Amino acid sequence: MQIRIFVGTGGVGKTSVAAASALKTAVSGSKCLVLTIDPARRLRTALGITSGELEQNIPLTPFDGKGELWVALLDVAASLNRAVLRYAEPKQAKVVLEHPIYHILLQSLAGMQELMAIERIDQAIGDGFEAIFIDTAPSRHAFEFVDKPEYFAQLVSFPLVRLVGRTYHWWERSGLGRLSRKSFELYTRVEEMLGATLVRQILDFFSVFRSIAEGYARRAKRTIALLRDPQIAAFTVVTTPFKAKRDGEYFWEEMTKRKFRVGALVMNRCWPHRQVQLRPDTPAPVRDVVAWYENVSQAHQRIWDQVSADFAGRIPNRMQVPELSQDIDGLPALYQMAQAVDL
Repeated sequence: MQIRIFVGTGGVGKTSVAAASALKTAVSGSKCLVLTIDPARRLRTALGITSGELEQNIPLTPFDGKGELWVALLDVAASLNRAVLRYAEPKQAKVVLEHPIYHILLQSLAGMQELMAIERIDQAIGDGFEAIFIDTAPSRHAFEFVDKPEYFAQLVSFPLVRLVGRTYHWWERSGLGRLSRKSFELYTRVEEMLGATLVRQILDFFSVFRSIAEGYARRAKRTIALLRDPQIAAFTVVTTPFKAKRDGEYFWEEMTKRKFRVGALVMNRCWPHRQVQLRPDTPAPVRDVVAWYENVSQAHQRIWDQVSADFAGRIPNRMQVPELSQDIDGLPALYQMAQAVDL
């Protein structure tokens, strides 16, 4: 089992590098999943997906592939519904799925994208994928993917939260329920702000959903532990030449602070050096373009030499990926990129 998580700012080709890495691994014989939790959903273009399916098998026949490549676009509702149906008793699952608060939670609760990303990884492991490649949202949003599940697990384990979830139905059915509402100032204030009906719905839902939330918290802790295991998981920083120093430092510091291993730094869209022999009668505009290209190419190489040296003792795998002559708009272009990626 291997898990590779790709982080980076917007517009650096992170999705393409993740998909190319997955393609290369699948061609070599592994059952791979490339999962994007980036709401922008650029993966459809990178892999040439034209159907409306949210999870799809990508044929490897053109590359004589020995494994399997699957692509998934994170669907919050589908992932949570699957968790409810899998881990709840049938009667409990029916109550949860039909509860009005459940639908509000799916549509409007902040952080559901990140919470369900961790759940989706756990599901992928259970589905038997040997390698999982995760395309995260750009920049600082990438950290919410690992931060929010941990915060949620801590919240669910908080004693007062557990007490409310375990005792609400008994409290509601007893005469103490009505007496307690009148005697607890905090509860009264909450009712005044949200309305008594909504407060009762929320507490009722949480009492039913509690065991599912606690199960999620256990799985989230287990999955985060896997992401911290250097034998299984590693983060890859994807950047471009003029962002490389800043991005490398920022992501390395943030990941290290969270005790995750940064295994690779990919400097994408590097202009390779070209030997161009110009004729003496070459027009000046053409000479200017060639000179401009050479200057940019040399600048990229200087940056790479410096960045590679700066991170030599911190990030073990550092590589350049050249700028391609065409957009990544299908498998052939993605396979071309895959030849330069070694993760």
